[in-house]
Amino acid sequence: MPDKEKAAECKAKGNAAFSAKNFEEAIKHFTEAISHDPTDHVFFSNRSACYASLEKYDKALEDGTECVKLKPDWPKGYTRKGLAEYFLSKYDAAIDTYKAGLKLAPEDATLKEGLRKATDAKYEVPGAGPGGKQGGGLSFDPSALAAAAAKNPKIAGYMQDKDLMSKVQMVMQLGSANPGMQQQMMQQLVMQDQRIIEVIMAMQGLDMADIPRDDEEGSKPSAPKPAAKKEEKKEEAPPPDNRTPEQKEADDYKAKGNELYKKKQFKEAIEMYDKAIEKEPNEILYYNNKAAVLIEMGEDHYQEALDMLNGVLEKRYDMNTANPGGASFEKVAKVFSRMAVVYEKKKDFQSAIDYYNKSLCEDNNRFTRNALRELERNREKFEKEAYIDPVKAEEHREAGNNFFKEKKYVEAKAEYDEAVKRNPADAKLYSNRAATLTKLMAYPDALKDLEECLKLDPKFIKAYSRKGAAHFFMKEYHKALQAYDQGLQLDPDNEECKQGKNQVLSKISETSRSTEVDEEQLRHAMADPEIQQILHDPQIKMFLQSMQENPKEAQKAMMSDVKLAEAVNKLMAAGIIRTG
Repeated sequence: MPDKEKAAECKAKGNAAFSAKNFEEAIKHFTEAISHDPTDHVFFSNRSACYASLEKYDKALEDGTECVKLKPDWPKGYTRKGLAEYFLSKYDAAIDTYKAGLKLAPEDATLKEGLRKATDAKYEVPGAGPGGKQGGGLSFDPSALAAAAAKNPKIAGYMQDKDLMSKVQMVMQLGSANPGMQQQMMQQLVMQDQRIIEVIMAMQGLDMADIPRDDEEGSKPSAPKPAAKKEEKKEEAPPPDNRTPEQKEADDYKAKGNELYKKKQFKEAIEMYDKAIEKEPNEILYYNNKAAVLIEMGEDHYQEALDMLNGVLEKRYDMNTANPGGASFEKVAKVFSRMAVVYEKKKDFQSAIDYYNKSLCEDNNRFTRNALRELERNREKFEKEAYIDPVKAEEHREAGNNFFKEKKYVEAKAEYDEAVKRNPADAKLYSNRAATLTKLMAYPDALKDLEECLKLDPKFIKAYSRKGAAHFFMKEYHKALQAYDQGLQLDPDNEECKQGKNQVLSKISETSRSTEVDEEQLRHAMADPEIQQILHDPQIKMFLQSMQENPKEAQKAMMSDVKLAEAVNKLMAAGIIRTG
């Protein structure tokens, strides 16, 4: 049984720790709250915010996902999940998450901003993405900081502190050159001045001060603070309403039509838009809204929508003369975009592209540009799916096999290329092409195909043996050994994997005793993130020093520590440690 009282106490402590920017302590309290009541989505949301503050986005995503799972009708959960996906560069997933949240809260500013940033990052709009996509680190974005300052007076105040901002700039300038050093320096400076993390996160669209407080449901409100005396400002008079009585009535009908559209009462919505058009026939948006309803009513109404919009476009200039602004460039752009949507639904992608380009000629805005890019991606996906034909794929595979046997590897690859296009879900096609690429000494490309093969079929034994061979030829013996071991885990008697492993072990033994350094092998090893991680491990550093000073003690330490032995064996296989 959940203990909600204890959970609430832990949550309160977590919120207090978060407010003090003690994120690690806040995580402990929220974790304890979850242990008392794992059914409360708010605890996962708050802990996700803490992990995000510490830039532990994998864990932030786990908690955000659980929050959405527990309460799928709570918009805030989608902001947590989307934010983590955004910082993990999972832009497609972030876009889907933000869109799902906006279905629940269409006017939520945080969700809208998140969707905009994720979409910009996906299409690599300059300055978009975490840190602007510059070398993996965070970068200084003055425009983003100015936008944050406009929303948050506290950030604006921080920007007046020259010493603080010079530290922020110093950290951010390391983003493109050395992301690792950037993280270390940021952690050190944050310990001295926690305002730094607030400024940096503000540039990423986060307001650190209110992240957990927005999540509190049913909590007691704090005692109201005495209202600060503000200078009375004279309220500006609203702009005069110059609409005619007919136009006001038309707008009322349009508003009613919009509400009916949201309720999916399409026939009634069309009646309202028709009444609006009757009152003001020179407002192009009424026709555009009516077209949106016709589109929702199904493909039988697509042509009706297109005919109507083409008709109003023919008299756009007359409409604009009769009702200034009724067919402005921006409004006409929306009509062209609506027509593009119809053509996309009809799978007439080229016409859809043409109409989006017409829209951009009227009003070059970000949303239309992104819609055009998305359309081009959908067209490519549609054409790929339309090209799929497993029967023809098998014909090309057999032709490729025949060329391979004749050692005509270029011709064999061309056949396998076509086979993959015809059936991209067949794992063996990637394996066959990888064998050909290996013969052509295109080892990195072969490895890409083998990764795709194993993604489709993780139990494809031959892919492991071919992967081991590709790594062997690239002198990445530690990776070759790993590939053969993975194959032997699935089939301990597989001859190809057994022979390949023995060949690798023999080569490792030979190179480790050699006094000559293989520069190619070392270059590949030092480019491997796993090897870099091992070399940066303090225990490994101590072991390497011990090997030089006291080899017997080092050997004894390796024999008693399985983890250490595995790491050392990888370094030996990679050519980093030699016994010769």
